[in-house]
Amino acid sequence: MTAWTPNLDWNAPAGRLLDELAAVLPANTLHSITVFGSAPLQLALDSAFLSANVDVISPEDLGELIRAHSFGKDQRPLYLEQCQPSAFVTASDWPGRAFHARRKSVNYCFPHPVDLLVSKLQRLEKKDLEAFRLVCARRLFSEDDLRTVLMNAVDIYRPRFAEEQSGADVFGNTRVVWQEIYGKSIDVRQEIIVPALAKRKLSYGAAAPNLKLQLSHVAGTF
Repeated sequence: MTAWTPNLDWNAPAGRLLDELAAVLPANTLHSITVFGSAPLQLALDSAFLSANVDVISPEDLGELIRAHSFGKDQRPLYLEQCQPSAFVTASDWPGRAFHARRKSVNYCFPHPVDLLVSKLQRLEKKDLEAFRLVCARRLFSEDDLRTVLMNAVDIYRPRFAEEQSGADVFGNTRVVWQEIYGKSIDVRQEIIVPALAKRKLSYGAAAPNLKLQLSHVAGTF
């Protein structure tokens, strides 16, 4: 997979907003903020690739600062939205592919495009398909790379909790992507899920401890 070393356009709308954020954060502390969604693609690939918001994840609560400086929703056309870490759903090894850029006292982390796209499979609206086309035209990763990342993110194909009430069809969305981007069909179960679970089972080792049995012994000591 091609290394993610983009030449970021900080004059793009999302870049200007992130610089505004960096300008008002305390300068005596290093702040770590992950930027996901479509904003990294706008900064790195096409400044005309627009989005209504810039999604960020930070261990700090930025809510009060966002409101105070009019960075939030209904305060400006392009706004900041602080999300929970769980909102960015992709392969667990994504940090190793991420690109970091320092702006004043902020270390901005930009996930690799393949991880940004995998996270869009939960929804896959028209704009998300456009993101797939934009990225894949740059050949930043291969079809096999995408399949491998999806194997490492295999849990996105598990059934949702009833409380989520989500109509997302990740199986169907994956098939749509393969047809639209690669012009072919994909058997999600056989090409992604089965080999991913086999690999996971192998990593446990043939002599992996029987956790259920161990817990039954522990319970018997009380």
